[in-house]
Amino acid sequence: MDVATRRAYVRVRLAKARDDLVTARDDLGHGHWRGAINRAYYTIFHTASAALLWHGTERARHSGVQSAFGEFLIKPGTIEAEYGRIYSQARKAREEHDYDLDVAWPSAEEAKQIVADAERFITRVERYLREVGAIDAQHATRNT
Repeated sequence: MDVATRRAYVRVRLAKARDDLVTARDDLGHGHWRGAINRAYYTIFHTASAALLWHGTERARHSGVQSAFGEFLIKPGTIEAEYGRIYSQARKAREEHDYDLDVAWPSAEEAKQIVADAERFITRVERYLREVGAIDAQHATRNT
């Protein structure tokens, strides 16, 4: 895949991530804690997928994206380890609250923390993508 195509795919993934972040914030504002966690997780998932696309790597499964993000960006020190922890915590919370009937309903505090972490995640990964030339300054996260 040529560089122009990779850049276009990265922009599409980041647009999805930004849209999910807006929805997560909206869900917080309406007291929809589970929805906020779900959309915050997808913010992280699409952002990580964008970074992997830049490296020519795609994974079909959620576990594969998380694993590849760790392998190609966290392990070499390109992205700080705390972002791997953010990814893990958001994925775990999303899966528990979406699928596990024995898990308590999420709290406002949990949802707010995961959304804040998703905001930090997209900001950090977009900074990296600008540094490597995958996106330009106009494709920075919008504070909407």
